[in-house]
Amino acid sequence: MLIMTRRWLLALVAAVTMVAASMVSLSAAPTKVTFLHTNDVYEISPSGGQGGLAELMTLIRKERAASEHAITTFGGDLISPSVMSGLTKGAQMIDVMNAIGVDVAVPGNHEFDFGPEVAAKRMGESKFPWLAANVSGAANMTDVHTIRAGDFTIGFFGLLAPETDVLSSPGKGIKFADVFETAEAAVKKLKAAGADVIVALTHVDIAVDRELAGVRGINLILGGHDHDPITFYEGGVLIHKSGYDAHYLGAIDVSLEWYEKRGKKRLRVLPAWRMVSTAGVTPDPEVKAIVDGHNAKLDAEMGKVIGKTSVELDSRRSSVRTGETNFGSLIADAMMKEVGSDVGLTNGGGIRGDKTYDAGTELTRKDILSELPFGNVTVKLAVSGADLWAALENGFSKIEDKAGRFPQVAGMTVVYDPKAASGSRVVSVKIGGAALDKGKTYTVATNDYMGGGGDGYKAFKKGKMLIDASAGTLMATTVMNYIAAKGTVAPKIEGRTMAK
Repeated sequence: MLIMTRRWLLALVAAVTMVAASMVSLSAAPTKVTFLHTNDVYEISPSGGQGGLAELMTLIRKERAASEHAITTFGGDLISPSVMSGLTKGAQMIDVMNAIGVDVAVPGNHEFDFGPEVAAKRMGESKFPWLAANVSGAANMTDVHTIRAGDFTIGFFGLLAPETDVLSSPGKGIKFADVFETAEAAVKKLKAAGADVIVALTHVDIAVDRELAGVRGINLILGGHDHDPITFYEGGVLIHKSGYDAHYLGAIDVSLEWYEKRGKKRLRVLPAWRMVSTAGVTPDPEVKAIVDGHNAKLDAEMGKVIGKTSVELDSRRSSVRTGETNFGSLIADAMMKEVGSDVGLTNGGGIRGDKTYDAGTELTRKDILSELPFGNVTVKLAVSGADLWAALENGFSKIEDKAGRFPQVAGMTVVYDPKAASGSRVVSVKIGGAALDKGKTYTVATNDYMGGGGDGYKAFKKGKMLIDASAGTLMATTVMNYIAAKGTVAPKIEGRTMAK
């Protein structure tokens, strides 16, 4: 009788377990959550028939109307660079994104282009949280955030590229931790807080995102930093980036459902995704009114003609990052003249217009600010010949990647070998017609970003600052003054940097 009772009890327990398991699977109704994602947005208006935040809003409204649970996310790089942001320090971007109704964002490296104080101010003006779990010392950011969608809790954490300390100007007090260790800790924290689904908002290279997909507990990665529309399904984790400048809205539909397997409660996460183009989309009238207001203010200030070019000028991204351009030379000449230095050197990646200007074009303030939107200041350094040589080695170190550190120069000629090993590519340097003397001291005009070691120019930090950012002139103003003084400019390709 005792054996029968025990068997009966075991059978009863098994039956109760099965009922409980079935109750688990039915305790939360299957739910679809739609994530609406963009990243790397610098302009509020369309360009070349794509983009525009009013156009983006039209798509977002349509998606929200079709989904019971829609969450709008942003993958970083918002408040810089652009012509308008060069004047407003990105205030208009927050204004428009608040109107759009972003729910959660991760900062990008360009959030720090105007320094930590401006970044903190803009994030304080945001009606949505900025997540940067691997960043410490920055104001108005947090590490994790949760949003309820039906019976599910969606957990978010943010990761920003650690090289932001080189790519931008976050300041000495802001530190960047390892993304993988941070991700593991953030997942644990969100799980402890009751998150059912975990989304990593990232602003890192796609190769890093693909490695992050291996961090246990992450269900979805919504990223930025790369400007290509990208979707990977990596080990059961969807990775998505939406290009740049709102050319596309990423719409990721995620079906969520609890089920029971081997007596354990498990979550089924099934994603589907779309890239929706803003090309030809009718702008949302409410957001368009805000955009038009900001554009009207800009047009009133930017239309002034400062000079003319008698030759075609080239500021294309593919040119300024790979070789000498006459526009880069114009900038370097202006900087060198401004401070009276031996040489001038600026990074091609800081030239952002990505266009050509026909001979005879009248150049306006808007043109120059669109080329130099970062708000950098022209500074003057005294550096040894050895450190100047090292700086040039850095400039050519990633030419195969079309990296922004490629040097546009004045007052010197440099021969380099692109096929040599990185760090050993400079063949010869002449300054004022004489070979560079590594034991001699030279004065260099550059921008405050590079002068502080930005874009890998750490060699400049060894020099003595003769004119610092507090005493210098805005780099765009330096160039505008130079053009205005000449009236007509005609820079040429002169063999300032030559591949062997």
